[in-house]
Amino acid sequence: MPSGITVVLIVLLAALAVVQRRVVARWETRAARRAGTVAVLVAAVLTLCSAVGLLAGGGALAPDGVRWISAAGLTWLAVVFYLLLTSIVLLVVWLAARIVRLIRPSTADGARRLLRGIALTGIVGGVAATGYGLVEAASPRVTHTPVRLASMPEGFGTLRVALITDIHAGPVRTRSFVQRVVDETNAQNPDVVLLGGDLIDGTVERIGEDLAPLKDLRAPLGVLAVTGNHEYYADDAANWVRRWREVGVRPLLNESARLERGGAAVTVVGVNDRRGKAPLAPDYVAALAGVAAEDFVLAVAHEPLQAREFAARGADLQVSGHTHGGQIWPFRFFVRMQQPVLAGLESVDGLPIYTSRGAGAWGPPVRVAAPPEIAVLELSRG
Repeated sequence: MPSGITVVLIVLLAALAVVQRRVVARWETRAARRAGTVAVLVAAVLTLCSAVGLLAGGGALAPDGVRWISAAGLTWLAVVFYLLLTSIVLLVVWLAARIVRLIRPSTADGARRLLRGIALTGIVGGVAATGYGLVEAASPRVTHTPVRLASMPEGFGTLRVALITDIHAGPVRTRSFVQRVVDETNAQNPDVVLLGGDLIDGTVERIGEDLAPLKDLRAPLGVLAVTGNHEYYADDAANWVRRWREVGVRPLLNESARLERGGAAVTVVGVNDRRGKAPLAPDYVAALAGVAAEDFVLAVAHEPLQAREFAARGADLQVSGHTHGGQIWPFRFFVRMQQPVLAGLESVDGLPIYTSRGAGAWGPPVRVAAPPEIAVLELSRG
């Protein structure tokens, strides 16, 4: 488990100990103290469960025997996030109330009521938002986006592209979830399927069979894939690439594939994720080797940030994932600090880019104001 996550878990447990000693233990009635103690103990157990989920996602544990533990613990992290936001608001309001009390001491009772109201609203709201997010994350929806490009080869006609990214099969999402994504995709009758990375959390040894349904994907022009950062996290990227080939997926490892129809062609260029290391590090020169300047280039890269490299090299369109659309509101604002776009059809350095919110979820199996998607793009000349 990454050291940063270990520190966070230790801090959470320490915070719960402080709450028990400084808050719950001082409540007036025995019944209230008992209820509070039970709540703190449940929170501590859920925090330990989240560690199990993170270990399973990193390949240290086989997820099959601990899926419910992982799901409970990782869901709890979403609640913790909203409780943290509530604590920040409480701190700001408390500081403001202290200043006001220096000027008008009579406002003390009102400030206490306000703080209690904010705390109650934050707790109820955080639990409610997490519950809603569990439901929203469970069912990826199909989105349809027409993309008109003047450079699209006229003779090719409309190219239906199914873009699947960020399934994150592993600690919570199982083979059955992957099968649902495959079935929904096939129902759209795509010409080509592009897998944009982060398909898993874990190792081939632990969860390789979870990707078996990918062999059922049907697209006359092929099923192509690029790596995402999570393929590297468990240090098993090379094995995942081999696993893709076993289930009929063609990896684009800094290389291209030529799609031909109607006497015209579209060149799909895939590059490894920018977090990849040799021999699977990103190499834009190698990816575009043999691609003529006049070719229509559909670039596939896990992160939208990589569009800057393809824009400088004359690509016509890029498709990506990685951002999850923010996944849990208000994370979207933090994502925009690191990535040039969040979701949907936008532009980076003049290059059109479609960024999928992804089909799954990382960490908490929760999505709030960022519904999961299977994106279908209809590329045509215009």
